[in-house]
Amino acid sequence: MNQENPFALYNLRYNYEKGINLNKDEKKAFELYLKAANMGHTIAIFDVARCYDNGIGVEMDEHKAFIYYQKSAEMGHWGVR
Repeated sequence: MNQENPFALYNLRYNYEKGINLNKDEKKAFELYLKAANMGHTIAIFDVARCYDNGIGVEMDEHKAFIYYQKSAEMGHWGVR
C-alpha cells in the first residue's frame, strides 16, 4: 500500500475500524484517518472529528472535534453544512 496516498490510507482504515480481513483496531483506524486528513482528504477530516466526538480510537475531545468539524465544513464536506 502507498503510505503517501491519502485515498489508500482512508480505504485501509475501514478494514481496521470494522475488522475486515484484519483484527479490529480502532486506534489504528484513527491513526490512518488522521494521516489521510493531514494530507487533505476531506472525508477523513470529517471522520477525525467524528472519532474525537465519539471517542473512537482516541480519547474524546470536544474541542478537537469542533476544530476538525469546522475545517471539514470550510472544505465543503456535506456532512457538516
